[in-house]
Amino acid sequence: MGTREHQRECDEKLAKYLSGEMSGEEFWAFQKEISSSDETLRRTEMMKKKWKALEQFHGTPGPDARQAWEKLHGRLEGEGLIPAADNPSRRLPVPVFTRIAAAIVALVALAAILYYTVDREPATRMVQLSTASESNTLIKTLADGSVVYLDRNSRFSYPGNFEADSRTVELQGKAFFDITPDPAKPFIIETGKTLIRVLGTSFHVITDNGSKFELMVERGTVRVTLKDDPSIVQLVTAGEKIAVAENRLIKSKIAGNEDTAWYKQRIHFKDEMLGNIIPVLNRNFSVNFATADEETGRLRLTVTFDRNAAGSIAELLCATLNLKSQAINGTIVFSKNRN
Repeated sequence: MGTREHQRECDEKLAKYLSGEMSGEEFWAFQKEISSSDETLRRTEMMKKKWKALEQFHGTPGPDARQAWEKLHGRLEGEGLIPAADNPSRRLPVPVFTRIAAAIVALVALAAILYYTVDREPATRMVQLSTASESNTLIKTLADGSVVYLDRNSRFSYPGNFEADSRTVELQGKAFFDITPDPAKPFIIETGKTLIRVLGTSFHVITDNGSKFELMVERGTVRVTLKDDPSIVQLVTAGEKIAVAENRLIKSKIAGNEDTAWYKQRIHFKDEMLGNIIPVLNRNFSVNFATADEETGRLRLTVTFDRNAAGSIAELLCATLNLKSQAINGTIVFSKNRN
């Protein structure tokens, strides 16, 4: 697509957004685009100002509808799309022509439906994780290596495979995120009230899709955008937190009594590969584990650890997966027990 065609599409999308003609799905897709692109946000704000300036012309008389229909009828007739009239008096009256136009629109709509339901690839399938009231932290390693710690009574949705230009997920509840850096593919979290955009960092999020939203950053920088007003954006850095209050983003310092270690207390893995479990154990329990080969790392298990010592963790893994372990230069290395 040429630059001019692309620009026209962008302008048409902006006009549709500002005039309130977008469907719900289109609206939220455009909100994500605003959050992930500084250029789109800039153009949206500029167009908002121009849009408001046009309000003073609301009293200007509108176009002559009959004259417009006659002009369109003449063009369609000249292009052979409708039969030519023997004389001007036999031209179709506006109501009849309206029905013909509606039929043409219906045919175009039908073609569009067939295109989107038959010719297009299916939408990316979303995987959903939900936790109950048990005091476990469910841990999931995503395809890009990012790790999500999901607290009780929470729901997290993510695609099986991320798109080429972004990593978009959804959260309701409480979670800790440890995001793998990828400058070419921002990580975007959609909550009830905000869009959170990061490249590589770690932070806590609490949201109930209602009035509550809170985010605390442990490492790196996070950008938070209000869904209801994308012009309200805040950057949150390590040691800071942010909350939503009366359609505003309120930033402050993380207090010393904040519970920022909740996700390490009792961790649960569900049908997870050992190669994904070990980095989490190393990071959170001050242990130094490794696998001897990729085959061992692909072994899967469901297991819960509750602040276990390194020795008991190693014993549990060996007993569950029929592994053996040996200490090599201060690292406990797991391999298959082939006896």
